[in-house]
Amino acid sequence: MKDSKKRTLLIHVIGMFVARAAFYNMNPLAIGYFTAALIANTGGKMAFLAITIGIMTAMPITRALKYLLTMITTLVILEIPMIKKRKIPQIVMYAIPSAALGLYSLMEITAGGPVSHYFLLTILEMVIAVVSAGLFQYGIEFIMQSSKGYKMNNEQMISMAVLVAVMIYAFPELPVNYVAPVETFVYFIVLFFTYKYGVGQGAITGAVCGLALSLRGGPVSDIGLFTMMGILPAVFREMGRFPVAAVYLATAAIMGLINPAMELSINEIGALSSAVVVFLLLPRNLIYRVDAVDGIGKQEILAADNLKKIAKTRMKVFSDSFLKLSKTLDTITEKQIKLKQKEINRMFEDVSEKLCKNCSNCTNCWENNLEDTYQAACTLFEAAERNGFIQKEDIPAKFLSDCIAVDEFVSETNRSFEIAKLNQIWQNRVAESREVIAEQLKEVSTVIQDITSDIYTAEQASRMTEEKVIRRLKAEHILVKNITIFERGDKRKEVYLRAASRGGRVIMAREAAAALGEALGHRMRVSDASKSVISKNYENYIFVEDTKFKVLTGVARAMKENVSGDNFSILKLETGEMMVALADGMGTGKEAGDESETVMSLLEQMIEAGFKAEMAIKLINSSLVLKSEKQTFSTIDMSILNLFTGMCEFIKIGAASTFIKRENWVETISSTTLPIGMFGSVDYDTVAKKLYEGDIVIMVTDGVLDSIPEEDKEGYMEKMLMEIKSSNPQEIANRILDSTLQNSNYVPRDDMTIIAAGIWAK
Repeated sequence: MKDSKKRTLLIHVIGMFVARAAFYNMNPLAIGYFTAALIANTGGKMAFLAITIGIMTAMPITRALKYLLTMITTLVILEIPMIKKRKIPQIVMYAIPSAALGLYSLMEITAGGPVSHYFLLTILEMVIAVVSAGLFQYGIEFIMQSSKGYKMNNEQMISMAVLVAVMIYAFPELPVNYVAPVETFVYFIVLFFTYKYGVGQGAITGAVCGLALSLRGGPVSDIGLFTMMGILPAVFREMGRFPVAAVYLATAAIMGLINPAMELSINEIGALSSAVVVFLLLPRNLIYRVDAVDGIGKQEILAADNLKKIAKTRMKVFSDSFLKLSKTLDTITEKQIKLKQKEINRMFEDVSEKLCKNCSNCTNCWENNLEDTYQAACTLFEAAERNGFIQKEDIPAKFLSDCIAVDEFVSETNRSFEIAKLNQIWQNRVAESREVIAEQLKEVSTVIQDITSDIYTAEQASRMTEEKVIRRLKAEHILVKNITIFERGDKRKEVYLRAASRGGRVIMAREAAAALGEALGHRMRVSDASKSVISKNYENYIFVEDTKFKVLTGVARAMKENVSGDNFSILKLETGEMMVALADGMGTGKEAGDESETVMSLLEQMIEAGFKAEMAIKLINSSLVLKSEKQTFSTIDMSILNLFTGMCEFIKIGAASTFIKRENWVETISSTTLPIGMFGSVDYDTVAKKLYEGDIVIMVTDGVLDSIPEEDKEGYMEKMLMEIKSSNPQEIANRILDSTLQNSNYVPRDDMTIIAAGIWAK
């Protein structure tokens, strides 16, 4: 706060000098500076007082009166309640003082004199007042907002140089023979700007200061002298203050040798020496090179970029590890469709060991008739594998006549095959679980890659843009400490800042969002994760680019039992998208409701976390498949609408048809897939559609379509929607529910849920 008061005081002191810059009995620069001070919110009354003092010391009261009246009129107009409550555009702020000045200037015509002469002078004064206001505004804003290391842009360079030149021109003549305060100030300011801001600012400052001195009666050659003194020393800035000061002195001497008109007098040599001494003695916190501080900033940015690259590389390694693990699980996963020969041989050995070893007829079968017995046993096991069991009819006649334990052999073989089949089922279950886990790891790898790409491809806005935002917010009485402006890969802007209100005011964050939008050229809004009020205490705020469209929704439901088996979600995302989803659990009642609630809860969490819809569905499916208690089935009907572009992605898994009610027709989106959670790999239908203002998406569960007695249920719905002339989503949902319930005498045969979502431009 103290620093702000000092800067404001400096601006008003400069205003006193600028107000002395009268020429041809005119002083439009005073009105221009007054206008710029008002726009920069430095205090209208103090600016009026400072400029009045300056004008009164340079002009007689009769000539100064119209400028005082101009400022008073401007302040009175701005205090009118109707105007004070409104936000006045800058162009109007420029126009009010200029118009008042023109009005009072034209009044001089009535006093006599050539009309055309006064009219031209009036137009000239008005133009100079407006142009100088725009020019001085950049310099005033630089003084108010600049921080250590801030590098001026071209407009600020010119504005500061012109301000210095006007002050030099307006500086009063002092009746002192051996002191040259004006020349000392000029030599110092040229050296100061050259060292601190570089050759551009040095050359501009030197040129305008030379011009100001020539207007005060000095030689025109001063323009060239000071321009060169602002250029040559800048080459040696990196060597430090002393080399720059030495080159500065040498440049003045060399220019005097080259052109006698530029040779310095004794007073000028004294002024130059005094300026150099002051320059060398000033503390380091005032005399420093901006680009050196900027270089530190560049090093910090470079270090941040390097850290970003390192983090991105590490995240890629992390992602690749999951992908390799997924591939490894895929390679060791093998489903067993039929029994392997090794398993059949093992069963054959177990049966023969158990029945034949202690049989009295063993020698006859396995020694005298080995070939026939082995062939018969193989035939039996082939039949068992083919049919799942064997009967006596499957036994070859020779084996049937020779074996004395046929019934035991058939029973033991069937028992062995049942055990083998059970083992095969469990092995396949384990293999399926491995496949699901492998798929999960693969999806996690993909998610890490996507999130990493989204984070590390964001670009930070330039410092100039950040300063522009800070100045714009200050105009709304909002002080900003830290600010970061990011542009995501999709070119959408996000602003993170730490701010507080000035003067103990309470300001709504949406007002700051409107100011941000003006500064950035994009409509902004307050993030849902941010506070909605800016108080006097510094706090963190987040603003994101606002969307082009908005969505209004309506929901209508009917339950067959006390608990609905349907669940739905309407979720607005920070990415500028909106998800509308329906889940229908298998059956009705609490059990079906729990199934759909599980699916919807997982879907919401993953979509909010930044997972793409397809990845979220695959992970949810694998989670349901791996549930140990029982299988969970549910349909998913999902619409993700991009509120920037109007593109909508429809994803359907075993869900009923979705309808898009357009201006003169209805479009149907159908699905033929099975519910989620049935198999390790999920199949889904997806289609993208462009939505336009006034389009309404209608999503329903199968209970709604099943209540329609017509064979062509989708056609019946299309006809019903065309007959509904309302554009209110809630009314559309209610009328669909009422119309379909009529078919069952208002007794629902199944749970029924209808969601209508309409899109409109903001």
